[in-house]
Amino acid sequence: MKHILSLCFLMTSIFAWSQEYYMVYLQPKTNTETFFSNPSLMLSQRAQERRMNRNITIDSKDVPLNQNNLQQIKNLDLEFVGASKWLNAVMVEVYDENTITQIQNLPFVQNVESLVRNSNPRTANTQNKFRNDQNRNLNYDYGYSDVFINQLNLRPLHDAGFSGQNTLIGVIDSGFPGVNTINAFAALRNENRIIDSKNFVNSNSIYDMHSHGTVVLATMAAKINNEYVGSAPDATYALYVSEDAPVETPKELMYWIQAAERADSVGVDVINTSLGYTTFDDPRYDFSYNDMDGNTTIISRGAKIAASRGIFLVNAMGNDGNNDWYYVSAPADTQEIFSIGAIDEYYSPASFSSHGPNAANVNKPNVSALGVYTPTYSPNGQLVASNGTSLASPVLAGAVASVISAFPNTSISELKQAIEQSSHLYPNYDTQLGFGVPNFGFLLEILKTNEILKADYQIYPNPTSTSFKVESNKEIKQIDLFSVTGMKLKSISNQTLMNVQGFAKGVYIIQITFKDGNQATNKLVIK
Repeated sequence: MKHILSLCFLMTSIFAWSQEYYMVYLQPKTNTETFFSNPSLMLSQRAQERRMNRNITIDSKDVPLNQNNLQQIKNLDLEFVGASKWLNAVMVEVYDENTITQIQNLPFVQNVESLVRNSNPRTANTQNKFRNDQNRNLNYDYGYSDVFINQLNLRPLHDAGFSGQNTLIGVIDSGFPGVNTINAFAALRNENRIIDSKNFVNSNSIYDMHSHGTVVLATMAAKINNEYVGSAPDATYALYVSEDAPVETPKELMYWIQAAERADSVGVDVINTSLGYTTFDDPRYDFSYNDMDGNTTIISRGAKIAASRGIFLVNAMGNDGNNDWYYVSAPADTQEIFSIGAIDEYYSPASFSSHGPNAANVNKPNVSALGVYTPTYSPNGQLVASNGTSLASPVLAGAVASVISAFPNTSISELKQAIEQSSHLYPNYDTQLGFGVPNFGFLLEILKTNEILKADYQIYPNPTSTSFKVESNKEIKQIDLFSVTGMKLKSISNQTLMNVQGFAKGVYIIQITFKDGNQATNKLVIK
């Protein structure tokens, strides 16, 4: 028996050091002031304006990592997987234990953590990564998207002229073949509404990867007049590949974080992710249900930061309702993410749709959308029906973008609450359906009423090159002008006119303090 135990230990050690993924956490950034004084080095103008609208200041998480430090790590005997400015960390794959000592001895390294979570892992993972394979062909006909448009009562929003225009949706997935060629995406291409793309997995084009992203994107962006209209047909899109479809490794967690950072930097309003992680090909890295607390996995920590940047994150709940796992996956376990379950056309939960709550007892999913026989497009342009929370999530994400196009200044927390309150089960909650299916026609009326109640002031002219005035039906106590980094630049009391001559062109924050104690924040553009 001793020999067997020793042999098992030896085999485990050899297996562990044949490859092992590590997170290398760096010392606090020291180059922040240069970037704070010039935010355009980090974020596009659109991203800065989103921060203004959401009253979010730039901080050290936005500052890029020191490239010289990264190069020193790359020079060691390891595979450099990727770097995250948000986590202030890099992921590496190490083959020699001595390399870990070399990393730890670097002066800018704070600590090194193995991503191995299981010393006695299960057998290798063989699960199907995607449930939404094409299940049956549909005869090409008018209005196949009616089934999910009508289920969400999204027509009143579209009819009012809000179909995602002026919003930017980031789609993080496995690839987008056919998006560059098929008729369903012709309007998207012809109107130049794909403004950014990147493959974080390898050097291939995003159009030469796995087709999962194509099927997902179609439910939002496809538009053929009189035949099919997605939930956000007039939105602009940024397409990113983070999922390496043939395998399941911890690398994909870092790729997702990098894609989310890129999406933030170009100014996305919404991110849809129809991916989730619980187990890996190498079972040493498998998560447990206790890890699904929204804070433990690196991808969920990255998602929390993405949400803190003012992005509305929508994520598929997961397709494990019939499996031993049963529960939510990461990053859908994150409290700040809007997690989506799947229903059929009769509002019944799909049997495969994963259950909540998360391990911290946070309600998951938030709401549900069509994920059974959802009409979409294959990469060859054929109209098909597909299953999975992977479809329910983008259907809902597109609807969210359409709402944001109507109410761009409404806070994300208020939007989430209103969407939940409009849902058909609210205030009751179901661990597989959440609050149920939202009613966006009802939601439109809720938010219209709220906007009328909030219309207590007006700023004009905006943009301005000389001065601006605040007109309000409330008495104003103070007006403060801030930079995008949160530095107070000017303040006036008991006045409504502020002179801004001499300030550099750009975006600024105005904070209005009323004599009743309430405050309002808005953006000012100095031209």
